[in-house]
Amino acid sequence: MRLRLLSRERTGEAQNYCAKLVSGFGRMASGLRLPFALASAAILLAVGGAVINEYAAAWLLRRDAEATAHAWAKNMDEMLGDELPALLARHPPSPTALSVMAQGRRLGNVFRYKLFDTQGHLVFISDDLEQTDRLQGTLAAHRGNSDIAAHVLAGGVHVEAARGEPPRRPSYYAEAYVPAYRGGTIVGVAEVYVDQTQKQALYRHAFAIAELAIAALVLLSSLLPGLIAWRRTRERRAAENKVHFLAHHDLLTGLPNRASFREALGAALSRSLRDGSQVAVIALDLDRFKEVNDVLGHAAGDALLCEVARRLRAELRQEDTVARLGGDEFMVVQVGLAQPHGAACLAERLVAVLSEPYDLPGGQRAAACGASAGVAVAPGDGSEAEALLRAADAALYRAKAEGRGVARFFEAGMDEALAERRRLTHDLRCAVAKSGFELAYQPLQELPGGKLVGFEALIRWHHPERGLVPPAHFIPLAEETGLIIPIGAWVLSQACREAATWPEDVKVAVNLSPAQFRNSAALLATVSDALATTGLTPSRLELEVTEGLLLQDTDAVMATLVALSNLGCGISMDDFGTGYSSLAYLWRFPFNKLKIDRSFISNMNAEPKAMAIVSTIIALGRALGITITAEGIETEKQAEALSGVGCSQGQGYLLGHPMSAEQAGSLTHFHHESGPRPRLELPSASVVLTPARSEPCIVSG
Repeated sequence: MRLRLLSRERTGEAQNYCAKLVSGFGRMASGLRLPFALASAAILLAVGGAVINEYAAAWLLRRDAEATAHAWAKNMDEMLGDELPALLARHPPSPTALSVMAQGRRLGNVFRYKLFDTQGHLVFISDDLEQTDRLQGTLAAHRGNSDIAAHVLAGGVHVEAARGEPPRRPSYYAEAYVPAYRGGTIVGVAEVYVDQTQKQALYRHAFAIAELAIAALVLLSSLLPGLIAWRRTRERRAAENKVHFLAHHDLLTGLPNRASFREALGAALSRSLRDGSQVAVIALDLDRFKEVNDVLGHAAGDALLCEVARRLRAELRQEDTVARLGGDEFMVVQVGLAQPHGAACLAERLVAVLSEPYDLPGGQRAAACGASAGVAVAPGDGSEAEALLRAADAALYRAKAEGRGVARFFEAGMDEALAERRRLTHDLRCAVAKSGFELAYQPLQELPGGKLVGFEALIRWHHPERGLVPPAHFIPLAEETGLIIPIGAWVLSQACREAATWPEDVKVAVNLSPAQFRNSAALLATVSDALATTGLTPSRLELEVTEGLLLQDTDAVMATLVALSNLGCGISMDDFGTGYSSLAYLWRFPFNKLKIDRSFISNMNAEPKAMAIVSTIIALGRALGITITAEGIETEKQAEALSGVGCSQGQGYLLGHPMSAEQAGSLTHFHHESGPRPRLELPSASVVLTPARSEPCIVSG
């Protein structure tokens, strides 16, 4: 079976090689098509021009010889006068006639001639004018063609070209047969030998120049279309190359894309089957890339991705492959090294180099963006591409779950955890689409006195199969996937709608996620729409944020908080004291409320230091005019101690459990009619939607 697979793989590779070879020859032939066509046209033009020039020169020379012969015959007729008929009748020539006939060999380009009578008998030859009585032969016999003789004796003209051997005869001459006239009557035939050596050279030279000129004009006239065709061919080839590049590469970074990566991975796995080598796949994901996009803008995010691609290329060998699969996901294929040591070294090096600060355009600096890596090695973690990619993704998920900025190898069971996370993500998307959430409301009351002042809205997800899903399980996933934005908008709208039915002195508190602050305009619009749609008075809405939010981009966050405060909403700092507390926040922005984290409240009776911290926070709040709320009050001692040190408000199971919207509405009206009570109890006996005691107050963040 293994041999059969290897044979198929090698056959496939051979077929691919042959296809590429044929394609290469095809592209080469296509590239040579235009030059070959131009060369063929030039050759045809040269050969055709030469043939045409030869015929044209011969025609002109014949016409020239004919004209010369006619002119010669006319001159002889004028010079000989009445002696010409007598001479053609074989009468002895007079000395004057002999002198004239001797001059006939020097008229124009004539170097020899013969005279025939009207019967076609030879009478005179310029070579021996005095031997007229011994000449024999006829015109027909002389030419060897009776038709030509008859044509000439009837008054026609016949010209033939001939080549001679100097000095006896010129190199090129013509024999022209023309009738000799006297008084308009044919009295004989003259065979005139015309020297055309110079004219032939002249014609050939002139026609050669004309041929070159015509060829140049034709080539020039075809050069422009040829150049246009060549340019179009080049542009088409460039477009084809670009399409091919875009089909196999990421447009932004220039790295291979998912399709190209799968080809490279498939080839690497095929080689590993043949030679028994190992292949490592490293999945990389930027840890805080979304924050860069939201805070610095998409242009900065694109610049950061390009820099990430550059750093990855610099760390890899020529035989390794790095690809961008989309967003901030990258994949690396490592071949030819001993595993897992080679992959471990490379993964740690990549995480380290990607965690270094980035200098972005406009003088911006993204120092908080790091990377996590998941590693899978074939064939141990899978011999197929899909299995290997799933294993690398599972290892990457584990790396992110363990704090990010680390590299983790795939282990058995990781894929099930990743599959569970994907199922939970899918179910969460369905819940968002179908509004599959509901809100619970936990009371807040004054200390001491027990007056109901408001509720904190807490989100609940009742899964049809999983049951009640704790917020701590799905809120981080919602923030990571971006689903927190629609969830947060729904929570705000729903909480404001319920609060609008309560008495005017009862407020509602809603937590905001740091993710919502990445788009301050959208957050302001969401809050404004919720207030406008429900008609809730802005002063009755309290927006809670955590200290961690202020570490992202203090100026931008502060500007957003100021804008929310300008809407009339109250701003609370939740879980104060557990994060990166800074007193600078308290004077840079006038928070309306500080909520002391439950960890201090639960330990203040047993730990004097915890009590000291709580007392200090309360004193600070009173000095700054800020309302202080203690979270997690569960015992009478805690309530009494907080009242003793002047805590303004309290929240916890002792004062009231989370309840449904209907129960919260009933409680507000019951409390409003009956007055304040030390402990808030519902008129009915049941209390629903009670969370675990350690549940964080998570609504939309």
